Amino acid sequence: MRYFSIYIEKTNDFYTYASEDKEIKIGDRVLVSFRNKDKVGLVIEEEIGKEYSFKVLNIKKVLYEELNFSKNFINLLLWIKQYYMSSFEQVFSTAVPAGIKIKYEDVYRINTEKENLLRDELLQYFYDKLKIRKKTLVDRFSKEMVNEFVEENQLQIVEGWYTLNKNFKNLNSELLKYFKTREEIGKLTLEKKFEKKVIEKHLKEGSLFFERKIKSFNEDKLKKDLEEKKLKKDTELNSEQEAIKNGIEDSNKRHFLIRGVTGSGKTEIYIQLIKRALERGRGSIFLVPEISLTPQMVKRFKIEFGEGVAILHSRLSPTDRAKEWYSIYTGDKKVVLGVRSAIFAPVQNLEYIIVDEEHENSYKQDTTPRYNAKFVAIKKAELENAKVVLGSATPSIESYYYGKKGVFQLFEIEHRYKDAKLPEIEIVDMKEEKDSFFSERLLEEIRGALLRKEQVILLLNRKGYSTLVQCGDCGHMEECEHCSIKLNYYASSGSLKCNYCGISKKYIGRCSKCNSKNMSFSGRGVERVEEELRKRFPVNIIRVDGEVSKEKNFYENMYNDFLAGNYDIMIGTQMISRGLHFPNVTLVGVINADTIMSIPDFRSGERTYQMITQVAGRAGRGEKKGKVIIQTYQPENYIIEKIQENSYINFYEKEIEKREILSYPPFSKIINIGISSSEENGLEEYCHLVFRELADEEVEIYGPMRSLVYKVKGRYRCNIFVKGSREKINKFKIKLEEKIKKIENKKYRVVVDVDPINLI
Repeated sequence: MRYFSIYIEKTNDFYTYASEDKEIKIGDRVLVSFRNKDKVGLVIEEEIGKEYSFKVLNIKKVLYEELNFSKNFINLLLWIKQYYMSSFEQVFSTAVPAGIKIKYEDVYRINTEKENLLRDELLQYFYDKLKIRKKTLVDRFSKEMVNEFVEENQLQIVEGWYTLNKNFKNLNSELLKYFKTREEIGKLTLEKKFEKKVIEKHLKEGSLFFERKIKSFNEDKLKKDLEEKKLKKDTELNSEQEAIKNGIEDSNKRHFLIRGVTGSGKTEIYIQLIKRALERGRGSIFLVPEISLTPQMVKRFKIEFGEGVAILHSRLSPTDRAKEWYSIYTGDKKVVLGVRSAIFAPVQNLEYIIVDEEHENSYKQDTTPRYNAKFVAIKKAELENAKVVLGSATPSIESYYYGKKGVFQLFEIEHRYKDAKLPEIEIVDMKEEKDSFFSERLLEEIRGALLRKEQVILLLNRKGYSTLVQCGDCGHMEECEHCSIKLNYYASSGSLKCNYCGISKKYIGRCSKCNSKNMSFSGRGVERVEEELRKRFPVNIIRVDGEVSKEKNFYENMYNDFLAGNYDIMIGTQMISRGLHFPNVTLVGVINADTIMSIPDFRSGERTYQMITQVAGRAGRGEKKGKVIIQTYQPENYIIEKIQENSYINFYEKEIEKREILSYPPFSKIINIGISSSEENGLEEYCHLVFRELADEEVEIYGPMRSLVYKVKGRYRCNIFVKGSREKINKFKIKLEEKIKKIENKKYRVVVDVDPINLI
């Protein structure tokens, strides 16, 4: 008897079941009795050497019509569960789309290695069926090749069908292989034609095989599509790019970091790595941080890989997501392009996981399980013997540190592709300006770019029209009733919105407290800047922010329209800073560089440097030289100075020195313990109870302290912050799990965030 740990869906624990079936393996779906009901279970591990004081129920059967998973995939989910301190249910439901049913084909296949097969009526029937329509052959090869096969007498035409001339010597190997893959007949078809005992006789002697195989969507079409793409000439890599590509392919290491300046052609390296892997029958996952980058990358990947690329992102319908997952699961598609959750795609023969713009915070999920796709990629590569390639013009401080220390093999590109020049960066001190929206230098440069028929990108990382609406008579400021945050005014929808809980109400132009019409707006957002911009420049302007991006196909239409020159100026929030390639953009303006630097977070300087450097990199990517104007009230700040110098190395050295002094990552690991309640009364006492229970001399524990935004979605929030070495934090996590269970109180919610990105 064998014993297994089984995960039952919608539960938070594993349960033991038994079976004598020697074929059951980790990752199989099985039917079990659970609390007197039949339930679907997932085999997690085999339990060896355990003794049981309870009656162990038997597994009823293996469910072949359900998704099953590799042992590596199960081990990856278990690692996420343990590392990020989540339940297996939370991890599994995040990783696997619901409702996917496996489609099988039951077929009989002849054994072509047996002699004298044609003497038997049943086997002759197989060869009689070996005829293929011309359209099917042309789809697989080409009209010219099929005509050539006929002229050479390799193919014969019988009643409009094409058959092999088996007397022809040296048949084309691909043609022969294609016909052999069709030497199978459906189970029901053959059993209608011949008696069961005849079929069983052939099965017994080995001239016939029975096979249950996963049905693919259109494998032949995908193979043909990929082969046609192979004929497409590769983009020529320069010497730097070629050396990096070869270095990654030839290296025995598993982890790589490419730091290449904006526009240096990192994408070309990634694509050629994926193509070479595909030629060897191996797969790849390519991660992008945001859906806003997907249309541009989808277009490029479709050109390179045709229909052989699977696209996974949050805006797919459940049906489309299930179809893409199924095509990856069957092995029909070996290249995956997607956002964070695409890391779980079941790619067969995985060779590369490429994490583009690896510094981006969006790779970290902000709901449980709070996994970071970058770290999951590293673990997945370890389990599947694949390679991880991280890339960015502005790598995270931690990643670059690991690159400098040799944990990651580090490659650096200091020049743009085809020797395009990096943009000139100019800093404007807004304390000297009369107009708080646009400096004279920025307005002058915008006018010049428009006169030259060039395009402009402007960045302001604040949504809405105004971040503060206040009554001029009673002083009341409009605030969210569910969050301790002021409501933003959105002129585009005429509404007041909370950027935390999402609540929205119509703005009536009066104070909600005293009914006065004397209302003022301050804290300008991107809509207000757009309004001011339109007053000055009667040109086509497009705004890109969280409001307009909700429209269907917005990103794709925005990208194509701006690329085609239908708009002269793009103004937007941070989503326009990432990866977009517009050759006619020669000017980038940063309206207010100070919005992130003021946030009390040890990563605020890093984020400011990354965002501004990235958006600056949108300028001058074609043949025309680019210019960047950065407006700030802190021109003397070292972050602004390093951005102007275009020196990531100098910025990194300054930042890593601070991190080491304060013992922040990468010199430590951190955990944020969030405690919240819908009732403020008693929260502080409970937080202090948790703090006392967690007291530990091995790690540093700070708090409890109120969150920067104390109330969100009707819940009051506090934090306990833990810092320590990797080894000590790992030990502490075991204690943390035990203590939280011990002092659990349904009135309070405790959320553990390992390696937090957002400390607000």
